[in-house]
Amino acid sequence: MRIHSIAQTVDISIVSNPNIEFKFNTVSKLVNGIVFPDAITFNIVAVGTQWDLYAGSVTGTPGVWDNAQYYTSSGNGFPPVNLLEMRVHNLSSTSKISGYVTMQDINTTTLDIIGDHTNAPDPPINCSDAAHTGTNTPGTYVLDPQCYQFKVDLKCTPGIQYRPGVYTLELEFIVAPDL
Repeated sequence: MRIHSIAQTVDISIVSNPNIEFKFNTVSKLVNGIVFPDAITFNIVAVGTQWDLYAGSVTGTPGVWDNAQYYTSSGNGFPPVNLLEMRVHNLSSTSKISGYVTMQDINTTTLDIIGDHTNAPDPPINCSDAAHTGTNTPGTYVLDPQCYQFKVDLKCTPGIQYRPGVYTLELEFIVAPDL
């Protein structure tokens, strides 16, 4: 008797500081925004399965940043999550997102970076393919960092209309088997 087992796993690991702080302490920064290139770096390991990668924000009240502290009573309400923009990229340009896209609340809409997690399975796309956007085949950042390691640029331009204070926003990056 021979017993054979095949495991299918996917894993994501953040390898950069998970806390990013935007300090809007001048009118210029409020109006022109702040950009953090390569603010987040994460690695993907997919063993024995295709995979999807998507992201969204998580807040107490869907669609708006959480308030930690107000500085004054002036201003108009909570800033929406779509003030934050992100660009996800790697050395092989496998991300389906090109350029900056506005952040979405994960409870309503997600940003598909690799694959379409609501319409599985996606056709397999190897990183070595000429049109490798959406690479979703098994692999690892250890052997192919150009395809399985991602960097995220963040940009936020709030303007001056929101109530001054400290706000927080949690981002979730989710990798899942493409089943």
